[in-house]
Amino acid sequence: MNSDFKNRPVAVIGLGLMGGSFAERLTELGCFVIGFNRTVETAERALTMGIVKSVDPENLKKAEIVIFCTPVKGTLAFLRDHADWLKAGAILTDIAGVKDHTWPLIRELLPPGMDFVQAHPMCGREGAGLSQADGTIFRDCNYVLIPEKENKPENLALIAALARALGAWHVPQVTSEAHDRFIAYTSGLPHAVAASLMNSESYEKDTGMFIGGSFTDATRVADINGRLWTSLFLSNRDKILAEMDSFQESLCKLRKALETEDAEALCEFFTEAKRRRREMIHHGSR
Repeated sequence: MNSDFKNRPVAVIGLGLMGGSFAERLTELGCFVIGFNRTVETAERALTMGIVKSVDPENLKKAEIVIFCTPVKGTLAFLRDHADWLKAGAILTDIAGVKDHTWPLIRELLPPGMDFVQAHPMCGREGAGLSQADGTIFRDCNYVLIPEKENKPENLALIAALARALGAWHVPQVTSEAHDRFIAYTSGLPHAVAASLMNSESYEKDTGMFIGGSFTDATRVADINGRLWTSLFLSNRDKILAEMDSFQESLCKLRKALETEDAEALCEFFTEAKRRRREMIHHGSR
């Protein structure tokens, strides 16, 4: 397959925030987008919005690429019950936020000739559902691929090209274990901190009258899809617990410096945070 996506039939399974965003951006790229959603009304709304060309399940047979924007359980259920709806030899991919231990389950359900390239676009926005879809969320994002030995190199290359066509800048490839470890720190822990800040006993009805950019930025991701993130936290439980322990150690170090009025230790703590932040942004920038 070539990596020109214009007029290419692509299916998006699950038309929530992420699925809708994929559909919108893929349509902008000129793809023939086929949408499928468990709730028919949502699929029809996507059709009315013009971000998909078809919601007829019969057209799934045309899709050369199938993107699962569903929880892992939903992806496995679709493969178990409806794999015969898909084109023989189609390349499948996903967006699931936790990867370790899922590949054997996926592999077991794949029909002969189909390849499934695990992926995780590191992007999103507050809220949930099709109404929150935004095709621009892929712009300059990190789009992680998790290759397995069964994946064909040309199919990995195609999904990488798709990621870049969507707007991604970095497309790293890592093992599923490394992915989940990184994500526990860079995604799970920030969501835990944001939710904990909002659930603090210090919160009052009038808190919003006393916030600035720092509190707004720190709590942005607390506008959360509770069911989705409950599943993600439980799926990556051990690694998120380890990151919570590490974060607590860092916070205790800061607390000790403050309790003892150790100005030098406080300054060193903040200066090192500043250095790491700048290093991270510089390393990840264009």
